Amino acid sequence: MKTAALLFGLFTTSASAQDLLPRYEAAQVALDGRMLSVMGSDPAKARWSPERRGKSACALAELERLRGRPVTEAYVREVEYAIGEAHRLTRAADFGGSAARIHRNAGIRFQRDLVPITRKCGIGL
Repeated sequence: MKTAALLFGLFTTSASAQDLLPRYEAAQVALDGRMLSVMGSDPAKARWSPERRGKSACALAELERLRGRPVTEAYVREVEYAIGEAHRLTRAADFGGSAARIHRNAGIRFQRDLVPITRKCGIGL
């Protein structure tokens, strides 16, 4: 199952979305690690599995298909920018607001964008 998800994500990812995946993964791991740390857990648990990487590759490709390269790049940039903010957050609940700002600033909407991406790829952004 995990291998199938990885292969599905990688084979359905456009070349341009694939080049954003390493940046997205690094930024998301940093954010997840900070959130885990705030919650009193081990930040090392934020590392991505092959299954998560495949699903996230699919999600980026689907965002690019739905909204285009500029929105996909903006989303990855917003996740990267949020790392600085994450170091100031002191409660796990604050990370929900951060995620909402990332989506808003990138022009991503829940019903139009996130729901179809999650349905297709098994993971949201």
